[in-house]
Amino acid sequence: MLKIYSKFLDILEYIEKAFLAVTGFALVVILLYQVVMRYIFNSAAAWPEELARYIFIYDVMIAAAIAVRKNSHLQIDMITRNFSEKTNAVFTIVSTLVGMVFLVYLLMYSITLCQTGAKTMCTAIPISMAVPYSCIPLGVCLMLLTSIEVIFKKLRVALGKSEEVDG
Repeated sequence: MLKIYSKFLDILEYIEKAFLAVTGFALVVILLYQVVMRYIFNSAAAWPEELARYIFIYDVMIAAAIAVRKNSHLQIDMITRNFSEKTNAVFTIVSTLVGMVFLVYLLMYSITLCQTGAKTMCTAIPISMAVPYSCIPLGVCLMLLTSIEVIFKKLRVALGKSEEVDG
């Protein structure tokens, strides 16, 4: 069952990375346009800056889900690196569960934020503020999905059932 779930997350991660590649390129083009318009033609529009900001926030939330899956988020491992693999697995399980509690809390409030934001418009782009705000529940859901896989993989290591496979 874990293999099927991991395959699903592999496909999802491929889609996420493709999205990040496309939006990364779009950010470069948008910001280049903004710089050229501002410093060469002395005519800066407000929409490129706002659009770039929203794209970047989406990218951060999606990349955070990939980081959770790879266990490559910022951490201080000065103490835990001296522990055994099983003990590290237990620490990872506990910290991931604590993170998931925070993520569920964040998900509840981010949905409320999206509902509230649906009533207002962005300042320079003619879209509802619910669109930029929706990156939070999207990113949180992706992080929750990847956290489940992390817990089950580390649980197998903690119980000594199999070798841990990163990837």
